[in-house]
Amino acid sequence: MAFLSLCVGTCAIASAQPDNPILKVGDPGFLYTADPAAEVFDGKVYVYCSHDQPDAKNFKDMQDYIILESSDLKTWINHGVVLKPREYSWASGQMNAPDVAYKDGWYYFYFPYDKTHVGVAKSQTPVGPWSEAVTDKIGTIFDPCVFVDDDGQAYIYGNDHKVDIGDKGSHVMGARLKPNMIELDGPWQRLSEEEVNEAVTVFKRNGKYYFMARKDKKTVYFMADSPLPTKPYATFQGAVTGDVIGAPAHTSAIEFHGQWYLFYHLGSEVNNGKFHRRSVCFDKMEFNEDGTIKPVSFTLGKSLGGESESQEPKQ
Repeated sequence: MAFLSLCVGTCAIASAQPDNPILKVGDPGFLYTADPAAEVFDGKVYVYCSHDQPDAKNFKDMQDYIILESSDLKTWINHGVVLKPREYSWASGQMNAPDVAYKDGWYYFYFPYDKTHVGVAKSQTPVGPWSEAVTDKIGTIFDPCVFVDDDGQAYIYGNDHKVDIGDKGSHVMGARLKPNMIELDGPWQRLSEEEVNEAVTVFKRNGKYYFMARKDKKTVYFMADSPLPTKPYATFQGAVTGDVIGAPAHTSAIEFHGQWYLFYHLGSEVNNGKFHRRSVCFDKMEFNEDGTIKPVSFTLGKSLGGESESQEPKQ
């Protein structure tokens, strides 16, 4: 576990001005981080990340997971690699975007293996140690995201561009989870009319449900009045971000001390990165009076050049 910096005196908790990316080349314990799933637990922010290898040729080299922690979004603790699912006898292959959810004293770490199979580990703390919660996949979807609603009902989301579920095409998909958090409680349901590529993430604000996903080079979003909006589907609202160059977009969103933030990763723009060497960043996210999201502009720190790649490789 590497501590990036320490607070001297009292750490002010205010609307943070990001200094992106969170981890920088030269930091103690630097790692390439991607697919950020940001969560707020017990007054702290935890960002659960997939891990890009510095010599990766493609996404098949993704094999474990990293946690970043902060009490103020200014000082970060890099816990390093905390979960290695390939140590489980049943989990192998590519391990991309994860998510973590809390219920009834347990933190559940949802991770994909073999691209689309969803495994689960659990812990009684947000940072581990993690142990097997299952001995086989709980379902099949790409980029699993789990959301626990105010009434305690949990849902799992993703999209089906790598698997054949339901209608033809690649859409936002969702299903209920049983109270044990490790079994589906019913079939996958299609939630969007429009197709998306990947990276589904879900949050709730002022009674409205937001579904974000990557579509082409942008992160787009949908809104609905329920967590499983099926016919009518969730309403397409347009783009949250501009084009993301140098890595396929992946985001998550949290509210922390009254301010909303969008977490994302960049590739060729930072840390001498590329499609397979990404770095997690975050920026403030604002809303219009009608609840729609104002477009988010990316901000970057200093001296963070990178390599350029014009073609997005296959996952």
